[in-house]
This record gives sequence, C-alpha cells and structure tokens, in this order.
Amino acid sequence: MSNLKSFMNSDLGTFFNISEFAEYHVIDGENVLSVIDVDQFVERPRDLVGNSIFHSTITIYVKSTDYRKPVIGQRITVDQENYYVTSVSEDAGVLKISATANET
Repeated sequence: MSNLKSFMNSDLGTFFNISEFAEYHVIDGENVLSVIDVDQFVERPRDLVGNSIFHSTITIYVKSTDYRKPVIGQRITVDQENYYVTSVSEDAGVLKISATANET
C-alpha cells in the first residue's frame, strides 16, 4: 500500500510536465524543468539624479531533487538574467524561490 508521500511525489509529475505547466529554463548554467511566475516591472521612486530604478520579481518553482536550495541574498542567473534570492521555502518536494533584479 502506498503512503501519502508516494502519491504527492507522483503528482509532481503533473505539475512539472513539459506538456502542461513546466518549461526548461537555464538556472545557474543548468537546464532545469521549472515553472516561473514573472511579475511586471515596478518603478521605484526616482533617485537624486533623476534616474528611475525598476525592480522585477520572479518566483521559481522547481523540484527539490532537481536544484539545490539557494540561500537568501545569493545571486542566481535565470535565462541569462541576474537576480538575487529574496526568499526560499520547501514544501512537499517543491522549492519556491523568489528573486529580484534591479534595472535602471
């Protein structure tokens, strides 16, 4: 008889299915099957010189077996864009990584 963990792990295959939700993204030089939620750019207040600074936030969902757990503040590269990890959580075999990038 299978236990709940077995059923949950088999369900990850539905969520991380290339034909359904997931896509391959290059994360820190590795092709990783993941689901990425991208927020729109948000403008921060202008600095003293008059330049606008924008930040974008992404949320990355990956199987915890497919990618090592990063730490807050760590720089990661996603599809050739640099981000800094702002939060990390792990639940039911899935890493949820939030990361932010600043741009002018």
